[in-house]
Order: sequence, then structure tokens, then C-alpha cells
Amino acid sequence: MKNIRLLLFLSTSLMLAFSNLSSAWAEPPTRAKIVYTSTRDGNGEIYMINADGSGEVRLTNHPGDDFDPTWSPTGENIAFVSERDHLGLYDIYLMDADGGNIRRAFDELDYRTAPTWSPDGERIAYHTYSPVPDWAVYFNTLGGGEAERLSEAGIPGGGFPAWSPDGTEIAFTDRIPVGAPIPVEPRFKVVSMEMRIWILNLQTGEKEILLPRIKEGDTHYPIWSPDGTKLAFYWWKRKDRKAGIYIVNRDRKGLEEIVKDAGGIVAWSPSGKELLFKKSVGGQRQLFKIDLHSRVKAPLALLGPSIRRGQNTGWDWFDPKGLPVSPKPHLLTTVWAKVKTTD
Repeated sequence: MKNIRLLLFLSTSLMLAFSNLSSAWAEPPTRAKIVYTSTRDGNGEIYMINADGSGEVRLTNHPGDDFDPTWSPTGENIAFVSERDHLGLYDIYLMDADGGNIRRAFDELDYRTAPTWSPDGERIAYHTYSPVPDWAVYFNTLGGGEAERLSEAGIPGGGFPAWSPDGTEIAFTDRIPVGAPIPVEPRFKVVSMEMRIWILNLQTGEKEILLPRIKEGDTHYPIWSPDGTKLAFYWWKRKDRKAGIYIVNRDRKGLEEIVKDAGGIVAWSPSGKELLFKKSVGGQRQLFKIDLHSRVKAPLALLGPSIRRGQNTGWDWFDPKGLPVSPKPHLLTTVWAKVKTTD
């Protein structure tokens, strides 16, 4: 009897050990892959396709919304947002590149969205409601621990942080007041707000508006080019009711419209030669890519209607040709110590 109990104990221990190590065995795709969110089946789910739109595979299948997928720097894991543990409470989860081994990114369940990986793959920055209280951008080490507050980031439309490839800056969206206060009652005034892209220096804690001379409209969803020299983003011009995808150099020069009448989140190809974006054609929302040299657009996938929080949110592109990744831990270690003392 004792031998049987010992055998059961050892078997259970081995199963738990292999389960805990399974993430270490995750392998990146062997060819370029795009992950994206679609609501075409009734709720937000995450799919994966080849870079030409072929070979579609559904990665998630859950009654709750799954969205905001983003590849880890090595392509072994995908971070995404889900309400699978509590309806209406969106938090960040991880899965292997094949959709298996789904688990929370952090120990405690909380409201977190819009994940972005640090270049070394050890930390994730995100948008959350903080105890201050306000909406803010935080980062934390995978698994949990004490999260660090980086900056206020208003809602709706705020947040969506993007970590620079060299690990020194984070771009994100926050509100700014525009125009004079508008009286709505004798004792109250309303200040009109617009969204702007900000750049936070992680070593100094200083923030700056990426395009301070923009006088009208909302800029959203910044994303760095793979070499860190440019940012792509979405710009909604309220007066003209026009939306488009733009690119600008990090030094604020070379502002250029890439796609007219398109919106939503943008993603770069790993080569920096193409962009992913969303556009409605014939009443259907579709995922497209555009060649930045030829400006040729190609449809990749059907996204479906915008429903609930998922709203066809998020897509990302990974190519193993970019491996091996060379993180800069000396930069990141310096960053954490200094950011903690600034706000």
C-alpha cells in the first residue's frame, strides 16, 4: 500500500513539474506569423495566419472575449487580454505560440489591458485603473510582484503603451485640454479634451508630446518601427471627420499619411517594410497589410463586427528571421531603479 501511495505521489509530482516547465519548452514559429483578433464568430477570439493570409488557425476558444495579442520578443509566447476568469474583468494572459498552455501573466487577477513586452521579454507594460485613483500605464515583471506606475493615461482612448526596441522609452496615449473652458452651468465648466501621443523616457521619467504642433483631432495607438527610428499611429481629425494611418520619425520630422480612411491599431512587419491596419470594405472590417515602398495593399483576414470590449482589437507580426534577440539588460536594470523614484 505504501509503495502504491509513493508511486502516486511521484507521478503527481512529475506531472506538476512537467506542467510548470512546459512554458520553457515553448517554441517560436518556424516562419513569419501574424496574430489578430476577430469577432466574426460572436465574440473576440485570437487567430494566427501566415504573412500572406493563408493557413489560418484559431488559437483561443472561450465564451469570454480574447483580444490584444502581442508576440514576445523571441516568439515563444503571446500575451493577450481576456475575461476568461471573471466576466467583465479584463486581464493579461500568456499562451504558447501554438495557443496552448494558457495562464495568467501575473499572480493576482486585476484589470489590465493593452500589453507591450520589454525588449528582454521579462516585463510587460499595460493600461490599468490605479489606486491613485486614475487610469495609468504601469509595468510589472512576469509572474507578479510590485507594479510600477509610469504615467497617467486617460480613458476613453488612453493607454496603449508601446515599448521602444532599445528599452529606453515608452510611447502611449493620454489626454490634453484644448481650447477655453466651456460653461455648462453657473458653477461648472467643461474643458474639451483631445488625445495625444506621449513619449516617456524611462531613465529620467520625463515626458514629451510626440507631435506638439498638432492643433486638432486625436492621435492614438503608437507603435515603434523595429529599428526604433519611427512611430506609426492612427489620427482622427474631428473637423474633417477623416481618419488615417501615419508615420513620423522619432525626431518629429517626416510626418506622412500612409493610409486614408483607415483606423485602429497599427503593427509593423519585423522587417519594417510593411504595416498592418484595419479598414472597412463593403461594410466589412478587414485586416490589411501595406507595402510602405509600393503602397500596395493586400487583404489578409475578415475581422467581423465590433461588439463589446473586444472590438477587433489588436494584431501583431513575428518573423523568426529576426532571431536571435539581443536584449539590453544593462539599460533595463538602470531604468527600473530610476523610474521608481519619479512620477
